[in-house]
Amino acid sequence: MKKIVVFAGSPRENGTTARLIDEVIKGARSVGVEAKIYDLNADGVKGCQGCFYCKSHEGCATKDYLQPMYEDIKHADGIVFSSPIYFYDITGQAKIWVDRLFPVLAPDFKPRYPDKKVLALYSQGNEDASSYQKIIQKMQGIFSGFGWTVTESILCFGTTVSGDAALTDDLLERAFAAGAALVA
Repeated sequence: MKKIVVFAGSPRENGTTARLIDEVIKGARSVGVEAKIYDLNADGVKGCQGCFYCKSHEGCATKDYLQPMYEDIKHADGIVFSSPIYFYDITGQAKIWVDRLFPVLAPDFKPRYPDKKVLALYSQGNEDASSYQKIIQKMQGIFSGFGWTVTESILCFGTTVSGDAALTDDLLERAFAAGAALVA
């Protein structure tokens, strides 16, 4: 069975990105893909300690909620990343996750688990969809450095705190279809 690993970078459990994730997972499951989700806002998530354990071992020395993600990434067919754009960047929760991805680079800094497909989900309050494209491009560059390919980036823009007005049926259908297509 194919598998995706989902990383939810929003502090809001029922916010815009959470609703997009729900649709992606529904889409993936509709074609028989297994999904595992990591809440990057969970208690006990620690940042990278800069210990370089991962350069002489596979995995991470930090024993926390995220520790199992390396095996999940290794065996996954696809990755789903999501984050609202706060203060001109991805959330702090998502930034910690990016730092914790240091172990996906081998000791020679080449990709340890290459050839993953990535679906990226973003939301922003700004009504101009082009306003934070540099952040999305930056994340594509980071994923590329891991040997991963972003198959699609979905942006929900013009959100309010609830995000309801910006979450159109078309956008939710697009998220569903992207989930179904990610590793199919």
